[in-house]
Amino acid sequence: MAETTAKKQVKFDASIYGKVTPEIAKTRRSTPGVSLISPPPHHDIYSIEDLKQLIYDLKCANPRAGISVKLVSEVGVGIVAAGVAKAKAEHILISGHGGGTGAAKWNSIKNAGLPWELGLAESHQTLVLNDLRGNVVLQTDGQVRTAFDVAVGVLLGAESFTLATVPLITMGCIMMRKCHLNTCPVGIATQDEELRKKFQGAPEHVINFFYYLINDLRNIMAKLGFRTIDEMIGHSEKLKLREDRSTKNCNIDLSPILTPAHTIRPGVATRFQKKQDHKLHIRLDNKLIDEAEITLEKGLPVTIDANIVNTDRAVGTTLSYRISKKFGEKGLPQDTIVVNLKGNAGQSFGAFLTSGVTFHLEGDANDYVGKGLSGGRLIIKPPKDSSEGFKSNENCIIGNVAFYGATGGTAFISGVAGDRFAVRNSGATLVVEKIKGNNAFEYMTRGRAVVLSQLESDNAFAGCSGGIIYVLVSDYQEFISRINAESVELSQLSDPVEIAFVKNLIEEHHQLTGSELANRILKNFNYYLGGFVKVLPVEYKRILKLEEEQQQQLKRVESERYLQSFHRTDPEADVTNGDLKKVHHTSIRQTKHEPKILDLEDTIADKQFEQKKVEKLDKVRGFMKYKQQHEIYRSPKTRTRDWKELSKSISKSEAKLQTARCMDCGVPFCQSDTGCPISNVIPKFNELVFQDQWQTALEKLSETNNFPEFTGRVCPAPCQGSCTLGIIDDPVGIKSIERLIIDNAFEQGWIKPNPPKYRTGKSIAIIGSGPAGLACADQLNKAGHSVTVYERSDRPGGLLMYGIPNMKLDKSIVQRRVDLLSDEGINFITNTQVDDLTELQQQNDAVILAIGSTIPRDLKIPGRDLKNIDFAMTLLTNNTQALLDDYLPEIRSKIQGKKVIVIGGGDTGNDCIGTATRHGASSVINFELLPQPPMERAKDNPWPQWPRIFRIDYGHSEVQEHYGRDPREYCILSKEFIGDDEGNVKAIRTIRVEWNKTESGVWQMMEISGSEEIFEADLVLLSMGFVGPELSELKVEKTSRGCIPTISNSSYKVPKENNLFTAGDCRRGQSLIVWGIQEGRQCAREVDLFLEGNSKLAGNGGIEKRDFNLLEELATHIE
Repeated sequence: MAETTAKKQVKFDASIYGKVTPEIAKTRRSTPGVSLISPPPHHDIYSIEDLKQLIYDLKCANPRAGISVKLVSEVGVGIVAAGVAKAKAEHILISGHGGGTGAAKWNSIKNAGLPWELGLAESHQTLVLNDLRGNVVLQTDGQVRTAFDVAVGVLLGAESFTLATVPLITMGCIMMRKCHLNTCPVGIATQDEELRKKFQGAPEHVINFFYYLINDLRNIMAKLGFRTIDEMIGHSEKLKLREDRSTKNCNIDLSPILTPAHTIRPGVATRFQKKQDHKLHIRLDNKLIDEAEITLEKGLPVTIDANIVNTDRAVGTTLSYRISKKFGEKGLPQDTIVVNLKGNAGQSFGAFLTSGVTFHLEGDANDYVGKGLSGGRLIIKPPKDSSEGFKSNENCIIGNVAFYGATGGTAFISGVAGDRFAVRNSGATLVVEKIKGNNAFEYMTRGRAVVLSQLESDNAFAGCSGGIIYVLVSDYQEFISRINAESVELSQLSDPVEIAFVKNLIEEHHQLTGSELANRILKNFNYYLGGFVKVLPVEYKRILKLEEEQQQQLKRVESERYLQSFHRTDPEADVTNGDLKKVHHTSIRQTKHEPKILDLEDTIADKQFEQKKVEKLDKVRGFMKYKQQHEIYRSPKTRTRDWKELSKSISKSEAKLQTARCMDCGVPFCQSDTGCPISNVIPKFNELVFQDQWQTALEKLSETNNFPEFTGRVCPAPCQGSCTLGIIDDPVGIKSIERLIIDNAFEQGWIKPNPPKYRTGKSIAIIGSGPAGLACADQLNKAGHSVTVYERSDRPGGLLMYGIPNMKLDKSIVQRRVDLLSDEGINFITNTQVDDLTELQQQNDAVILAIGSTIPRDLKIPGRDLKNIDFAMTLLTNNTQALLDDYLPEIRSKIQGKKVIVIGGGDTGNDCIGTATRHGASSVINFELLPQPPMERAKDNPWPQWPRIFRIDYGHSEVQEHYGRDPREYCILSKEFIGDDEGNVKAIRTIRVEWNKTESGVWQMMEISGSEEIFEADLVLLSMGFVGPELSELKVEKTSRGCIPTISNSSYKVPKENNLFTAGDCRRGQSLIVWGIQEGRQCAREVDLFLEGNSKLAGNGGIEKRDFNLLEELATHIE
């Protein structure tokens, strides 16, 4: 056990590396812990010729591979595509602006090109026009998701497609767009072992998706009359313009992209037919492979002599491919294959040269020497017969872009190098006598380099993040004036180990190349030593220091562990009698040294000081470190003695902990159609709370929610049900944060009456003061209209005042908001029943019905006319009325000591349970017709839908505490109410049911014979929902669902009425408070548009919609 513990203690701490873990660094040939910077592609490609050379290099590196070139869909991309086809590319990918993870910067997304359809059509037409289409496969991507997208792509000229987004989603991707942070919560785009355990994808999911996609595509092809994709390619005449074009796009002429390419130049290939000819059969590499046959078969060493000319390109690349294929990534031992070459090497000499191959070149080489060097050795020196007085350090021997992206190996260059030397060097060791080109050592991540002369390179070391460069400097001021020192620091050589390393490299350089410059430096090395400047990247130095400190710490722990092995675990275990007294001797002086008694002031904690001591929260990985926290309910044993609220708001520190768990998702499902109905901008106010910007958070919350003090208490929080974190853990406590924001605002005095500065002169009547009515009134009042709200009860608030018990929503909070609205200019008229709309419609510019859905669903079974059978809402309304008017004992007398059965679940049923428990019922039972929900989501209830799972609400826990059991009885059907001789209900006859799904997927209820049971009951409360608004006196039509109709689903205007509107449950049916607020807000906007012609009231998500009236006016003048 001790050994195991010790081993754990000396484990190397990899957390110092952050995102760039050792695994990532190994893959990228970088340094763990050092940020990765991708060099722009123009560092090695400046023209089509450069691209052609790269394609040739890659083809030599793997002759069996197809070479694909990706082009961004832009105007003129067709000309580029033609050049790429001439450069012998085998695939051309036209990428649209809509692809990628979205983890890029905003400026990258804004300038990411055009839709793929435009670029694809232009490229296909241009390739056909130049008779190049038959040699390339044309591919496209950029949010290609459906069979329709694929069909359009084929008709525009593509024969290959890249689909990424939808297959990723089928594997479980949720479009977090945090791929760059290594915090993917579903374990797809992450290297974190804990997060990778969360991955739930399977190959079958992707297979099924493509199966359905192809079947859909086959249906489309059949409708168009095509049997194969080949027949279909390029027939853009099958595409036609949509008829539902809008004002913004009605004048776009699509005829250029819909012109079939085969009509532009008939008779030429319009799809891929023939592979590109790279002429790989006439190369110097073929000779090298033939002569190295014994090495490739048995690994035996061989030496090859050959001449080389400047048309010999990528020499050694295919030889390295054959070695890697046979012997793996490690290749062969050094100098297994030695190739002695004479002459002028062409481009990409020694590209991707692998371990075990050494090239000695006597002559010079063109651009791209040692590109991607992968362990091989390159020695390049001037010819032996060079003219007398020839100075290698003054003559160019290799071209530009040498050792671009090298990952290993060594090179000794006896001469001058050109531009962009060793860009993105990731592990090679290089010695060069002089560099006269700019941008040397840019983006270098690993490796070593020695420059034996003054570095004449502007902007050298830009973006350099790793590796070390040693430069022999003759003019230090000129040196520092030309380089880019932003990411590096300069120092002299002082470490003996480094000095020996540099000297050995120079000696090896002299030995292999016969360099006179190297010889001169070695003869007087101590003199030249002072001129060497060590260029060390700052971030690389930091990581080296951290690793050294950890290594020292590991050594100390190992030493301590070793020394502890000699210590006795119990010093008194073997003491003799003589030593015993010494061990247990106690002096009276020792008893005097007791702890001092603290002053009273010192024992009281300083809250501000304690808050400052709180650890800095981790926002990036907070969802992994911290747990969900929400309001703690008071004990169910004691809270049933009163009608006070169940809980208080969480603390600010707890709220910050919750906001640290918010992942700021790229696609925030918490505010989507399955999340918050009013589209609260949840990630934004979470971030503001995390930054302690409470007033700004209030402003952001108030943009979308008129009454967060209500939703923060009684909303079931669909936002939390669709929270991304809920997939792998408990969701963020959004509801608790929302409640604290508004409660804190009232406490700080930030919520004050703010009447509109100007009035429009328009009057509006709103019937009903529930959530929809209040929200609508608030919005219209802000727009400057005069609003009057009519309420039939004695207090405004509707459902908020009388439908929800006080322990869930204190009525003083409702009254506080009503008073605030009244102070802002809204007129409330209570105790008023509106039965005729004619007068109101004549006196007001608009009338809004927000009367809710108040007709309760009845249970018409035998015995329904017995006494003490009532609707749940009747009890809740009477109970709140009695509480506010102080006659609660009267309600208690009707429930105390009685056996109460609540038929129906939901919030209303739970409220009845809690109310009956507080009034001292002798027993409380809750009937639910449906089966008990599962503890976790069922397969037919995927995220981000509202999770239909088993929950224990406040009423259930109170019954459990007081009566010893959960009150719910599932799968039970009431068949008959049984009464006594006086007509009072005394029992309910029931039967158990079971639910089975038919082959068509419909659930059917079946009664279970022999399961009849009788439950005693003195009071029965019916809580089975509501069927619609009370419209008996109002002359308004009803829909088949019993609701007030509107001219469309998205409208709030009542048909056949000039100025009548409706919102809330009376329009959409029984729903949540948050939906009522949403209905009221959007109805207010439509009324404002109706009255003023335009509106500045916000739409969904607090977004103010743009006005296209001017565009539409201009469009009417265009034929």
